[in-house]
Amino acid sequence: MLITSPDLLKVVGKKIKKARIKKGYTQEYVAEHINISTDLLRNIENSRNVGSLSTLLNLCNILDITPNYLFYELMEKKENSIDTTLYQYFQTFSKSDKETFKNIIVHIDKNY
Repeated sequence: MLITSPDLLKVVGKKIKKARIKKGYTQEYVAEHINISTDLLRNIENSRNVGSLSTLLNLCNILDITPNYLFYELMEKKENSIDTTLYQYFQTFSKSDKETFKNIIVHIDKNY
């Protein structure tokens, strides 16, 4: 599969917007904290611009997402590791579910 710029713009923009909203951040808050203009962030989220690599990585850091999350559906060879599977489940959990899951892992780690 040949990835086109419109494909990249659409997928990345959608994922960034979804992650930002999930965190409860405004565009202004995110833009200010990673030192880009609100217009650039708006253009990224609306699939008009993808930004630089450093911008994408800064977005990943502030939104607490990984580059794999951003590009996963564009990849022809998808990683089917246990880490990827767990990460995909983890993304669907509520904050409370994540805390419970963490406590289970800590319990298992301490006791087994």
